[in-house]
Amino acid sequence: MRTLTRIGAVAIIAAALAFPGVAGGGIVTPHRIDEAFGGSSIDYSNVWDFWGTNQPGLADFAQGGGVMTVNVTPGAQPDFNVGSQTRCLAHGDFDAQVDFNLVTWPPQNGVWVSLMVSGTSFNVYRVSWQFPQSEAYGAYLPPAGTTLPATGSSGTLRLARQGDIFTAYYRSGLRWVPIVSGTGPTGDVPLTLAVFNISGAATFAGLPVRVTFDNFHVFADRIVCP
Repeated sequence: MRTLTRIGAVAIIAAALAFPGVAGGGIVTPHRIDEAFGGSSIDYSNVWDFWGTNQPGLADFAQGGGVMTVNVTPGAQPDFNVGSQTRCLAHGDFDAQVDFNLVTWPPQNGVWVSLMVSGTSFNVYRVSWQFPQSEAYGAYLPPAGTTLPATGSSGTLRLARQGDIFTAYYRSGLRWVPIVSGTGPTGDVPLTLAVFNISGAATFAGLPVRVTFDNFHVFADRIVCP
């Protein structure tokens, strides 16, 4: 079973089942970006403008085994950030999705796993922090923001735009659960995957964390490349 969703002029398949994998490097077409991390190295020619870290050796990334892996060591300092940005931009309505797996994920670790609009605060995330409901899905689409309880060690984040309305979701089984909607920018935007800590919001627990990303997809009215 697949669920058909309408995003502007583009009919997209919003995963009720897993998307088919993409062999080798990523694929970019006029209406979509597909990255299954199947290549032997990061695909800077088609998909990614960069992958980077502000704390090399303490919070790092590597592609292999069909996933992108982010490792955070116990020695990482607060406000570490490991992230990426797509080379191409989503024009008009879009729908971005990514699978994640919390391979090493101690309780209340103070780490966010996020899909966001690059250069903005618009994002959907999974977090483990030192608050009641310590395991949470959430979204911040300023000024709108909220969290919902989270369970399990894997999932899918989704961020969609229709006109100027952004909606954040997470997937529960075969169902998309909306987190919050808000008004946002309408221009062409790149998308970012990131693992980070915000010390002003939650303390990094100083424990090892490992997260993998897989099956990153962006469907859009148009994909604009340099």
